[in-house]
Amino acid sequence: LEAIAAHQPRAVGYVLNLARSAALESEGDRPAALRDFTDVARGLERAGTPVVLGTSYDVTGEILPPFPLSTLPHGLAVLHRDGSGYSGDKVSRRALLKLDHRPSFPMVLAAKAGLRPLKSAVRGSFEVPEVQGRYFSFRYHGDPATAYPRIQAQSLLQGGLDPQQLGSLLRDKVVLIGTSLHDEPSDFVVTPYSQQPWASPRLAVHASVLDSLVSDDGLLRTGGRMRAVLTFSATAAVGSLVLGLSPLMGVVSTLGLGFALLLASLLLFQNPAGIWVETAHPLLGMLAAYYLAVPYRLLQEHQQRSQLQRRNEVLMQVEELKTNFLSLVTHDLKTPVARIQGLAEVLLSKASQRLVSRDIESLHHIIHSTDELNRFITSILELARIESAELRPRLESKDLNLLVERAVDAFKAQARARSCRIETELEPLFPIRLDPSLIQKVIHNLIDNAIKYSPSGSVVRISTRETGGNVEFAITDQGVGLTPDEQHQLFQKFFRAKNNATTEVGGSGLGLYLCRYFIEAHQGSIEVVSTPGHGSTFRFVLPLEQVPGLRREAKPSENPRHVQSARS
Repeated sequence: LEAIAAHQPRAVGYVLNLARSAALESEGDRPAALRDFTDVARGLERAGTPVVLGTSYDVTGEILPPFPLSTLPHGLAVLHRDGSGYSGDKVSRRALLKLDHRPSFPMVLAAKAGLRPLKSAVRGSFEVPEVQGRYFSFRYHGDPATAYPRIQAQSLLQGGLDPQQLGSLLRDKVVLIGTSLHDEPSDFVVTPYSQQPWASPRLAVHASVLDSLVSDDGLLRTGGRMRAVLTFSATAAVGSLVLGLSPLMGVVSTLGLGFALLLASLLLFQNPAGIWVETAHPLLGMLAAYYLAVPYRLLQEHQQRSQLQRRNEVLMQVEELKTNFLSLVTHDLKTPVARIQGLAEVLLSKASQRLVSRDIESLHHIIHSTDELNRFITSILELARIESAELRPRLESKDLNLLVERAVDAFKAQARARSCRIETELEPLFPIRLDPSLIQKVIHNLIDNAIKYSPSGSVVRISTRETGGNVEFAITDQGVGLTPDEQHQLFQKFFRAKNNATTEVGGSGLGLYLCRYFIEAHQGSIEVVSTPGHGSTFRFVLPLEQVPGLRREAKPSENPRHVQSARS
């Protein structure tokens, strides 16, 4: 004590069993040693360096040091280990402030050193009514085993330390004196930094307690009201997420909310503010909310699925009835329509000499109308076959150019009637395997639409070519064009673009839908590229297959019909 006092420390605290130390002296020297120690301590206090003794505690109460040491300032130097009532891991996290309204060792030492008033409030302190004590959750300022410098008493007494270095360590500092003997388990405690035996000296943990007390940075623990609010909020949030989102997103959101809660509590704990948010209750509430909400959500999903299943069954029955009705009606309509058309043609051929021009024109209108009705009935029948999965392509080896030329010949009269010109540029192609009937319908429909929606005096261009292992057909018109939204919906069933041309031209909205289905049945694709006011280009591609016996290296010979078609 005299060696330490020579370097003018701010205060000295003894954290050891002075009664045990004094017992090591001989009975004759013991009273004199105690008096000498007391005299030195009082001399230091008069010189401005108070000496405070730390006492222990047992079932009988505070164990005071022997007289006259008991006349010196003293207080309970107790480090609590978290037992089953707290975390149960034996880690020291709480320090005693008062017991039976008497201040503890760190409170007395801090007050004597002039570092804080004795009766000042301590941040994060809390009452324990069962023992009439007051505690606070102190903070570790680093690993106590290395956070504070330690000096061996033997080296100090033998003068083996540099006086200048020793003075810088002790001057105006609070010095704690105690033992750290590896054969004395009570000299070591368990800390959050290490739970290994003999890793953290008790004396260094007392230094952490005093440091936290002087800095007034004890952990501020949230109370029961805050815990209840946080638990209710977390539980309600999980319930709403599970019930409002998809099952997968509900699981992801719940896990994310739990990790966010843990991360926020960790940041608040490590923040200089030192707020201790208890997350056990909110996490348990989230888990309970999830396992309560999931069965309810499953019940809702089951009810909705049952309703959708019943609706789907009804819709399937209605769809089947509709298909059967359309098939029946269209089959029954085909015969009278054909009879009407045939009678009108016979009447026109036999009575053309006896009828006036108005009657002849009416007969032409009848024939034209029955022809349109017949095409519409055919489209309905093909739609019924598609929806009943009865349509199967009958593949043959055919030259696509021949199908295009036949279609162009069939529409020449219609093009002349609308003052349109059809131009073709047909590249010589290999025969490919396709269903001539279905592809012919596709080509007819595209040419018919191009002519109907083209203005008078315009040109319809048709081209074929081989590209990328496919055969491509393209037809370009100079019509009104299509908007991007109309292009997106154009190949849907019963869709028709809304413009002035469509109001003047009749149609069922099934032609392009059937075209897409027929092309896709051949493992091909169809698309449209259009600009409003500048016409449209419809293009479909079919996979190219070799016909057995032909060599892939050579193109088929250009016959006169191909040359003539290309020039036209």
